[in-house]
Amino acid sequence: MPSPNLEVPHVAAAQNQKEVTINDATDALDLALTATAVIDCSAGGTIAVTAADLQRHVRLVLGGAPGAGFTLELADVPRLLVVRNDADAVAVITRAGGGDATTVDPGDQRTLYLSGGGVQPTAREIYDFGAVSMATPGPGEVIGKVVIPRDVRLPADLAGAAGHVDVPPDAAWSVDVTVDGLTVGTINVSTTGLVTFTTTSPDPVTIDAGSVVRFVASSFAAPAEASVAGLAVTLRGAVI
Repeated sequence: MPSPNLEVPHVAAAQNQKEVTINDATDALDLALTATAVIDCSAGGTIAVTAADLQRHVRLVLGGAPGAGFTLELADVPRLLVVRNDADAVAVITRAGGGDATTVDPGDQRTLYLSGGGVQPTAREIYDFGAVSMATPGPGEVIGKVVIPRDVRLPADLAGAAGHVDVPPDAAWSVDVTVDGLTVGTINVSTTGLVTFTTTSPDPVTIDAGSVVRFVASSFAAPAEASVAGLAVTLRGAVI
């Protein structure tokens, strides 16, 4: 009988040449702890990963150009697993037996736990940052600046970000979020004080270590800037 999850061979009580089975078991454990499997996802749709692949590989690298979101269906093998998505679309990671699912964005790598409950991602290291401007900013004024010391990813449309303003603007007003001078998102403030967030791309925003993030007030003059004050925003990010 092999082991219950990874199917590593067991040594029988009265077995001859026990060293053969022991060596096979050692090799199987070595592969299960270190090996990488490259999965071609070019076909898109649902791509099945077999139990044998999961039992002998700790890391799956997804490749190809499916052109649209696809599903990676994992066989029912309880284990920790690393999935890197080098394909050009979002991968939905599911378990063949059902349960929870998760996603891995293009260019991202996640550590997952596959169990009877489905696929559960391990927690990412949180990296939140923001800006505060108590005074009324002038048109085009930089109201905040952050140097990012490690690779960070912000979700599309800056999902999870939070903002508050003490004194709303007299007209709709905005703040650009720039990375090394390029606008990647916008913070919009309504005349009622509602703060909303968008990104210039539908994809998550990746910020490389050493990049400079600036919060730049709208370059348009009054009436918006005539009154707005006490703005605080926090962007929700994660280390990658």
